Parts: sequence; structure tokens; C-alpha cells
Amino acid sequence: MPQKDLTKTSSPVLRIIEFVDEIFQGSETKRRENLMVVFSYFVVVTMVLVLWHLYSDRDFSFMITLAGAMQTLGFFMLLSKMNSRKSAAGVSSKTLQMYALVLLFRLNSTMVKNGYLPIDATGDWAYQALDLTSLVLVFQALYTIHKRYRDSYQAEHDSLPIWSMVLPLMLLSSVLHGDLNHDWYFDSVWTFSMYLDTVAMLPQLWLLVHKGGAVEALTSHYVAMIFFSRFLTFIFWYTGFHELAPKTGGFNKMGFLLTGCHGLQVLLSADFMYHYFRWSSCGVKTCKGSISTQMVLPTIGFEI
Repeated sequence: MPQKDLTKTSSPVLRIIEFVDEIFQGSETKRRENLMVVFSYFVVVTMVLVLWHLYSDRDFSFMITLAGAMQTLGFFMLLSKMNSRKSAAGVSSKTLQMYALVLLFRLNSTMVKNGYLPIDATGDWAYQALDLTSLVLVFQALYTIHKRYRDSYQAEHDSLPIWSMVLPLMLLSSVLHGDLNHDWYFDSVWTFSMYLDTVAMLPQLWLLVHKGGAVEALTSHYVAMIFFSRFLTFIFWYTGFHELAPKTGGFNKMGFLLTGCHGLQVLLSADFMYHYFRWSSCGVKTCKGSISTQMVLPTIGFEI
């Protein structure tokens, strides 16, 4: 009986073994990248455990703080990838610019009002600190793209006209917004940040699919971390759907608005995550049997 080729087995264990092997025997770039991944996860897991143990009420409210930690990890991994590879290829500047606006407008509300914050002690400072850290990382990433490695930035693929949506979303948030802050301005700016967040990842997804072909592992992990962050946020608001209903009864506008927008954020990344999970589940070899350490997306052939 012929011996089974273990490299063709779809197993997460083989991917872990390959990951560890690259730390000790891979190229210097690969070792540095993998060690940075291990260090990043260690720091974030440690921080989350400390926040959970010392500052949270250990209830469901902590999920939105966990979402903030995953968001920060995603931006950090992206910045580390660019600095390690000395390249901004495959990274959308437009998405990062949108996230800069998301974080600026959200912090404009959460630094002053507590209507959309976790109800435990992490809502007093930790949640905002994670958003502030994310904002600093986003600005660093934008500097890296446009100054340090601008020659590698693929502007021709980063072509989705996302800025045409900003003004309509701003006007929409001024008339259709939440009311948890009980203040028109602070409710409007928080809702505007949510609307922007709903479309922020579109330029990055567009760039990856428009470019087609292989996607660097850390780039795909960055998109996946943002996806999981938004998925946790959706679960948080979906679970609190009935608590958002008016005390006097009637249509639950807040519940549908918040869960609808966060649900849309998850759905817009669903196709990318399908390819991500399919790639992750195929072990050291791809599902078609060819060696690959990168996720491969289909190519689309039209311009916008």
C-alpha cells in the first residue's frame, strides 16, 4: 500500500507545524514575520485577559471591547507586514482613509458620551484607548503607503470611488441616527462613523479582487481580523436588539438600524471570508494540490 502524503492532508496541524518550522528554518523575512505574529497575539491575548479579569463585569458587554482589540490587532499586523516586506502592494489606502474617519468620528462621540459604550469599566477608558491605538496605527500605515513605500502602492487597482458616498452618508446620519446619547450632534457623529464603517472595507476588497491572484498571508489576516471584529460587534448589538426598543413600545428603529448596519458589514466581507476559510482549511497545500502559502482570489476584468 502506498504511503500517504501528509502534505496533501487538509489539516490545521500541518499549517501550525509549517509556521513553527519557518520560525527556525525559514528565510529571515519569514522568521521575522512569524515571530511578530506570535508576539502580537501574545500581547493581545494577555491584554484581553487582564481587561476581562480586572476591569470587566465578565458579562456580554465585554464582547464589544474584544472586538476593539481584534481591530487593533488587524491594523498592527498590516503595518508589520508592510514594514517587513518593505512594500505596500495589495493594501488599499482608501480603506485606511475611511477607517481614519470612522475612528475620528466615533471617538468624537465615545470620548464624551457613553451611550454606545460597553457598560462595564472597560467603557470608561479601555474601549476608547483601543480606538485611539487603532487610529495611530492607521495614520502610520497611511504614511508608510504614501511616503516610505509609495512606489509599490497599487493605485491603479485602488480605484473604487468610495469618496462619493461620504457626503450622502453624512446627510443620512443627520436625519436617521441612533438616540442612545440623547444628543443630536453626538448621536449623529456616532451613526455617521457606523455608516462609514459599513462601507470602509469595500475599497480593500475591491483592490484584492480587481488585482486577483495571490494575497499575502498577513494582508488576508488583516482583513480577517477586521471581519471578526465587526462580527463580534454585530453579535453584541443583535443580542441587545430588544433592549434598544422604545420604552413606550412601537417600532424598534434603533434595533433595526444598528443590527442592520453591522450585519451588512459582515455580509460585505462574506465572499472574502469564504475564500479565507477555504484557504486556511487546506493545510500546507491548496485544495487543488499545489503548494501555496498565499490565498488566491479570482480576478475580475473590468474597470470603474
